[in-house]
Amino acid sequence: MTLLTDEQLANIAHDYFLSKLNIADISKKYNLSRYLITKAIEEAQDKGIVKISIYQSPKRAEKLEKELQRLFNLKEVYILTDLETKNQDNEMIVNYAAKQIQNYAKSAHVIGLTWGTLLKDIINNFSETNQENLTFVQLLGQAVNSSKRKNQLVQEAADKFNAQSLTFPAPLYAINPDLVQNIKQEPYYQYIEHFFAQIDLAFASIGTVQSLESGQFFMDHYADHLFEPGKQEEIAGIIFGRPYDIKGNFYQPLEAHISGISLDDIMRIPNRFVTVKNRFKEDALLGALRSGVITHLLTTSGIAERVLHKNQQL
Repeated sequence: MTLLTDEQLANIAHDYFLSKLNIADISKKYNLSRYLITKAIEEAQDKGIVKISIYQSPKRAEKLEKELQRLFNLKEVYILTDLETKNQDNEMIVNYAAKQIQNYAKSAHVIGLTWGTLLKDIINNFSETNQENLTFVQLLGQAVNSSKRKNQLVQEAADKFNAQSLTFPAPLYAINPDLVQNIKQEPYYQYIEHFFAQIDLAFASIGTVQSLESGQFFMDHYADHLFEPGKQEEIAGIIFGRPYDIKGNFYQPLEAHISGISLDDIMRIPNRFVTVKNRFKEDALLGALRSGVITHLLTTSGIAERVLHKNQQL
């Protein structure tokens, strides 16, 4: 089967698996024998051009769900039982998050989100639908250590729903708080702020202080101006652009330097759906849960168990 290119293999596989053409029809279409078509389909699978996955409804750890819901006063908790590998866990949690968020989106008019690889993966797993009256709003400006692509997530999400999108073209953090105040006086900010007050659902992931430190530009030009000495060591996690400690206390001096939705407006959003799939973020998740910023949580049983264990220790 070395005569066929990967593109030809992909076309044949597409006809067979997605267009549901039979071997005989594909044989006529490409003027190849049935044997060669069969071998092409096999080779497409062997080379990873075709990846077949069988969806199985994830098992939920109901005992852990009830315990987390009780301890942190959550509206809904989804704890998925760990699978055999990290890759399986990641695929499971992204697919499940996409389905649950899309269920909430059916009755929403305005949805807020930030940026991040996990959110992008979830958006990629949305089923395409038509909700022309829905608007996706970018809640915050762009972090200086973020790629340009991350700020396009509102548009990518909107495209999945044939919906509207509003970006927030501003820096996430500003050393001079007057800049943030001046941005708020702009007509566009006042327009987008009108949507902030109408958000039905926001979905987000959790970052860590390491995500700040991975941006060398931020560390070189912003960190010393925005954080008091020793405060970075106290940061357990970052959510909606806001650092907090493991007790759930947000770092208030930073609030005046953040461009975007206020913390008060975030807390008024009725459904704040947070997904965590990194097994090393138990401190970050525990601090976020204690802050009260999460109303809906999706994670794995292994992460949930570590969070409960850390909570008992503290």
